[in-house]
Amino acid sequence: MVLFKSAMTALASIALAAAPAVAQAAPAKGTVMAKVSTVRAGADAKDANHIKGTGAVVAVLAVLAIIAGVIAAASGDSKPKSP
Repeated sequence: MVLFKSAMTALASIALAAAPAVAQAAPAKGTVMAKVSTVRAGADAKDANHIKGTGAVVAVLAVLAIIAGVIAAASGDSKPKSP
């Protein structure tokens, strides 16, 4: 029984792992779908980044979060909260 469950679990995990590859496989030659173009058109990305200077803000917030974590970890309150 344990061997059967293990085998079924392995089979199911292999099937789940292989499903995206099978779904993305190219159609066979000579079919109608093989003649359809699957190339995607690109979008114009000129001036796509309208937010400028956010790197400094993110860096300051990261430093503040690290300092807050160090202060919280180093606080002298080491008593358990439960009775």
